[in-house]
Amino acid sequence: MKIVVFDLWGDYGHFKVPYTTTSPLTLPIPSKTALYGIIGAMLGYDKRNYLRYFQNKVWKVAIGLKNPVAKTHIAENLLNTKVVKMFARMEKGKSCRTQIRFEFLKNPSFRVYVTSSDVSELQKLADTLFAHKTAYSVSLGISECLANFNFVGCFEENEKNSNDCFIELNSVLPLSSIHSSSEIDVTRSDRKYIKVHAPLEMKEDRELIQSEDFLVETNGKTIFAKIQNFVQIKELNESIVLF
Repeated sequence: MKIVVFDLWGDYGHFKVPYTTTSPLTLPIPSKTALYGIIGAMLGYDKRNYLRYFQNKVWKVAIGLKNPVAKTHIAENLLNTKVVKMFARMEKGKSCRTQIRFEFLKNPSFRVYVTSSDVSELQKLADTLFAHKTAYSVSLGISECLANFNFVGCFEENEKNSNDCFIELNSVLPLSSIHSSSEIDVTRSDRKYIKVHAPLEMKEDRELIQSEDFLVETNGKTIFAKIQNFVQIKELNESIVLF
């Protein structure tokens, strides 16, 4: 099976942590559901029903950090929905707007790996990336955070087994793919790890049906882990875990 690889970056990004409300926080990486939206924008899927193309785990992805995780806070002007009952009519003399501080990723850059059992759509994605043309604008989480991208290539998927050895991974690590924390090498002094809980799969009506814990190395370095099954991309000398 083929794997399409591309780099994705921007000045800012915001992938909202689902359980935050009045002070929106951001995940350090795009969730799989966010990547569905990005791929859907590239391929021209209708935003009202694009999730129909991503049901039954037809698509698998992996993602790695190219820049260290850096965050900043920016105040956003939002409509005060307690006052503005009809958005087209803002009454004079009333405070129709409210400022909310959003947490943003600063200078985020990712390497994205994508594969699909739908070969024709995967090839369409590769052609779109190669031509550097998309059906809709690509953003990092929200429309204010426009993104750029670069096609790295289309490669053969080589499935490997670690044979109980530590493997250097270039992607984030889904924690369901290991049995215990002892299978992660945390002794390296130049690494900083965090655990992130992120959405994984949604129904067509956007009902969340699966989420996952991930290990992320926030300095943009590799992760050493004992993992039974991973994918090696020989041409890039990179190893990843698809989810």
